[in-house]
Amino acid sequence: MSRQSGVHSEGAIPNAQRLTVVDDEYVSVSEGRIRIRIGAAIFMAVLLIVVLRLAEVSLFGAKKARGALPQAITTTRADITDRNGELLATALKTYSLYAEPRKIWNVEEVVREISSVRPGLDRAVLRRRLSSDRAFVWIERGLTPKERQAVFDLGQPGLAFREEPKRVYPRGKLASHIVGLTDVDMNGAAGSERAFEDDLSAENAPPLALSVDMRVQYAVADELQKGLEKFEADSNAGIVLNIKTGEILALASLPNFDPNHPSATMPKTRFNHASMSTYDLGSVFKPLTMAMVLEEGVSSLKETYPVHKPFKVRDKFIRDDHPSKVPLAMPGILAESSNRGTAMLALKLDEGAMQRYLKELGLFDRVPFELAESAKPQIQERWIDLTRVTVSYGHGISVTPLALASAIGAMLNDGVYVAPTLQKRDAANESETRRVFSSSTAQSMRDMMRYVVTHGTGRKAAVRGYGVMGKTGTAEKPKDGGYDETALVTSFVAAFPYTDPTYVVMVTYDEPKAVEGTYGYATAGWNATPTAGKIIERIAPMLGVKREFGAKTMSAFGHEEVLR
Repeated sequence: MSRQSGVHSEGAIPNAQRLTVVDDEYVSVSEGRIRIRIGAAIFMAVLLIVVLRLAEVSLFGAKKARGALPQAITTTRADITDRNGELLATALKTYSLYAEPRKIWNVEEVVREISSVRPGLDRAVLRRRLSSDRAFVWIERGLTPKERQAVFDLGQPGLAFREEPKRVYPRGKLASHIVGLTDVDMNGAAGSERAFEDDLSAENAPPLALSVDMRVQYAVADELQKGLEKFEADSNAGIVLNIKTGEILALASLPNFDPNHPSATMPKTRFNHASMSTYDLGSVFKPLTMAMVLEEGVSSLKETYPVHKPFKVRDKFIRDDHPSKVPLAMPGILAESSNRGTAMLALKLDEGAMQRYLKELGLFDRVPFELAESAKPQIQERWIDLTRVTVSYGHGISVTPLALASAIGAMLNDGVYVAPTLQKRDAANESETRRVFSSSTAQSMRDMMRYVVTHGTGRKAAVRGYGVMGKTGTAEKPKDGGYDETALVTSFVAAFPYTDPTYVVMVTYDEPKAVEGTYGYATAGWNATPTAGKIIERIAPMLGVKREFGAKTMSAFGHEEVLR
């Protein structure tokens, strides 16, 4: 055996140590592989989460994503027509222009080019929208095909269109408060568009026929406009009502608005004075008071009252603008519009009787017709004797012109109240009715209101052959706990024909002025009354009412009178 056996040579590694090194290397490689696998797993998990989130946003979150591309309006909406089928509202195909700001390289250039074909757009607003970081911004909606083509021809890559329906109103301002309007998404926002939303937006809905007659509506609006300018009033309103069916044939309020351009309208023009403005309407209330007195049987047409003498209730003297020099019976009290006489009649009513009748006539609540634009009346909380007196001649209670027209209509319609409506009546759409006065009371009131036009304050409403009945009303507007003598609300409520009362016409002016030819007066007999007469003269032939010359009727005093 060699001497060197059992002796390690220089640099040699023992077997045990060599195994330890190999094991360490194996462990390091294994750990590295594990880390790589864990890292890959984490990366795949994160990638999977990102992919799932992108899928969620793409498939389900479009509506929530900021600046998502616009969705086209697919709403269909039925037409609105008048009672004769004249088109009042329809939907036409239009184009809405939008921009994708991220695709626009030169904002100023695009602003300049869009403004060249759409000069009505605000450049500052347009510049701000095009500089947005949103995916899209609206530029203008409701473009016609010609307007769309002009923008398309600009060739700007960041501009695009959506085809959408748009509500269009062929009559413009005419009947705007009746028809109303929709918002940009074709949802009813006012008037009939709002009131009949369910009917108009139903699938395959037929056209909605309103009760209004556009021929009558035009005549009313035209005469109101002439009167508004002539008497320099703040506003005015006119109503034509079929008192037998409750159908509103015309309802106009000036100033009005064009529903085709809602953004260009002033808030005051959107206000429907016929059904939303509440006024102390004055002496147009007197026929109602007299009907109550007759119905209760506490006075007769022949009983006279000392209206020529001062009359005081509690600490208030009741005054007449043009005092009579002799006692007057009920027909004369109405014809001369005596506050004193009406007050004396009101005090004959039992406590609570006046409230009961006013409630039955619909004057204690908003008019129950379809429009949301219908105001509640302003009513006294305490009904003492002085309340009865002031309300009897139209002070101390504020109602809308439509409410008063409906109440007078009930009195003349054989005493039967018919709820007003904007829907065309047919066999399947019957009126809501209730009897308030007897037929004999209704006949007496017809006689007395006819006498007002032939011999009283309503002479300027007379139209030959139609037997017009009516009553004037002039009231001072409330101010600082009292009344302003310089600010008047004037009204005339009329009905025709006398032989078969069918139509009520109501005209109201807010703060008319005395003008040339009115001799310093701004009262109803000089403005609302002649306006109502002109309306009747124009619409009676349209409504098929025949003139009756020489027909004999019974006057308020019980003797025959010849219609003129």
